[in-house]
Amino acid sequence: MSRLSSSDPRGVSEALETLGDALCAEDHQVRERVARLLLKELERPEATKAHAPILHLLQTTWWPPPVSLTQPAMEAVLSAVSRMDAEAPALDDAALLVANLYRMAPLPLSALEQALGHEQPSVRRVAAGVVGRVGESAVSLLPRLLTALEDVEPVAGAALESLGSLAPAAPRLAVPALVDQVGRAEGTRQYLALMSLRSLLEDDRREGQAAPELAALEPVLLKSAEDPQAPIRLESVSLLGLGRLSSLATVAMLRRHLLDESPRVAASAAVALLRVGAPPLEAATLLSTLLTSEASEKDTAALTALEGVESATLGRIRDSLEQAANKAKGLVAEAIRELLLA
Repeated sequence: MSRLSSSDPRGVSEALETLGDALCAEDHQVRERVARLLLKELERPEATKAHAPILHLLQTTWWPPPVSLTQPAMEAVLSAVSRMDAEAPALDDAALLVANLYRMAPLPLSALEQALGHEQPSVRRVAAGVVGRVGESAVSLLPRLLTALEDVEPVAGAALESLGSLAPAAPRLAVPALVDQVGRAEGTRQYLALMSLRSLLEDDRREGQAAPELAALEPVLLKSAEDPQAPIRLESVSLLGLGRLSSLATVAMLRRHLLDESPRVAASAAVALLRVGAPPLEAATLLSTLLTSEASEKDTAALTALEGVESATLGRIRDSLEQAANKAKGLVAEAIRELLLA
């Protein structure tokens, strides 16, 4: 245990390896004794260099934790993170570890709700990250999570990720919040909001549910579709196709992105054009070209964009897909035929 705080990287590595082996020992008493020692170290009143490696070790190695230790473990973890910086990478391990504890035992959600209001932003960040990982059983905390979107950046980012995870279970609360974040967030937060909203709307569309009207968001999506970062352009053009937007500006934007330097963005723009009801020829031609390309990046981009697309949309280019299946080779041809059978 003392070597975990050593300045010697080799000593720390050897200590972690030994403790990790003990946490995986066949003798449950050995596992529990080592876990208790590690948790006791996390509860030390002062921050130590050992806390980060201990959190990582418990998160990656300690499974399943005994039910009798889940409550003490959660308290020890939150105690340790309260003495860490809110930007510390180890907080991700802490959130994953606490989520694992909730999977093992019916821990009270009130503990998470209390942690969301903790004075230390590091604790609030961990709690916000745990809520989404706990899943549908934590939906009751969604209103509290929405307030965390206005917190300092590390906390707000974790809250936004959890919001995306819980959105399918509570779309009436989640969709307005995600739309709001897309409209006023920037950078990573805007990307997370775009991605979460797109995922939710795609699920709804596959299930035959009507997509919400995103007309108010159209100017923002048209702007973000020109972002230098390909992932943001991809999410933006996808949402333009999912949000029942068929204005001349949207159609023109999507047509331009058929020539995007990123094959993934171009393929997503083609699918979006099909979804908004534009004439299918340009989209079909682009997708066929990508699917029959000898460059794996291009055929993969097209298959990824078409994966999970509703049958009505695929039906608009069925002839082109059949021709592409006949021209393509190997696994690509098989994948196209599977799409046609869906």
